[in-house]
Amino acid sequence: MTWGLKFAKFRFKAFAANRKDFYEDFAMALRDGAATIDLLKTRAQRARRRRTGLAPLYEHWLHKMRRMSFGYALQHTVPAFETMVLTAAEEDGRIDEAMDYLGRSIEIKGKTQSIYFVSLASPIISAVVLLGFLISYALVIAPEYLQILPLEKWPALTKSIYFLSSVLVNNGVFFMALCAASFAAVMWSRPNWYGRIRKRIERLPFNPWSSYRDNESNNFLIALSILLQSNNHGIKEALEMMRRFASPWLAWHITVMLHRLKLTPDRPALALDTGLFNQATMDRIEDYADRTEFNQAIYKLAFDSGERFIKEAQRKAIIVSLLAMLLVAAAILLITMSNMQFAQVTEASMKSL
Repeated sequence: MTWGLKFAKFRFKAFAANRKDFYEDFAMALRDGAATIDLLKTRAQRARRRRTGLAPLYEHWLHKMRRMSFGYALQHTVPAFETMVLTAAEEDGRIDEAMDYLGRSIEIKGKTQSIYFVSLASPIISAVVLLGFLISYALVIAPEYLQILPLEKWPALTKSIYFLSSVLVNNGVFFMALCAASFAAVMWSRPNWYGRIRKRIERLPFNPWSSYRDNESNNFLIALSILLQSNNHGIKEALEMMRRFASPWLAWHITVMLHRLKLTPDRPALALDTGLFNQATMDRIEDYADRTEFNQAIYKLAFDSGERFIKEAQRKAIIVSLLAMLLVAAAILLITMSNMQFAQVTEASMKSL
């Protein structure tokens, strides 16, 4: 594999906007009667002429299509969820429709990710401000205070802030390594860790596992709705196909769903109640399924849940920002109280001389 192909695969897979534009344009061309191979050849020639860097990727797909279908040719160059949807839709001759769905799902996912990153801005800025203060306290303010009063005469609050800032400064490398390791562990655990303890943690708000569950449950609904619209997939076949492409965490949920489906084959909505969906979404699934045919219920819910998820993400972002502001306000209050107490103790000490 050449470096040009590696870079093109990275660009296409890592940046959702590239895939969204590709799916929407490709779906429109397919509906107009264009052939898949002709479209890819045209794109490859244009990319070569304009030096966009994507020509090796299109040529890679064309090479793979000599021995496999278009959906499978895209495998490992798009996320597994999208490969699953494309291969299933291609079997049913509905790949243009699947690409439209994927374009919409990427748009919804992009909006939620933007909201998620914006919601992280306030806590990150707050943490940087607090860390900056603690470091400056240990390196600048505390030495000046020590020249005024010995440590044993300091107020308890001032002394506590000093000890905290000193520990942070003296063990900075350790804390940085601990934060990096914790971040890596959390990112690894989101798609890999599963079980009853994980389910309990996901019920708690404002943690990385619950936000991951909400995002993946929306992707799951969209994929399931597309598969169920196919003539080749019932609920059992759709779940089994999704399990082949799923992460260990999602595969565990799907395995539980399949087991429950055996127990209640006439009520498939109940089989989905494994903790993958929050309670509000699960209630809507059951209500829709009671009023209409299950496949149609999932189809209606798929993108409706995406819009609801965006609104819920916006609400959580506002709450997180407010909590971050309250944390900074509380820190400022403690600092002010500490300075006032230190000034009072200093004044009392000078009067006693």
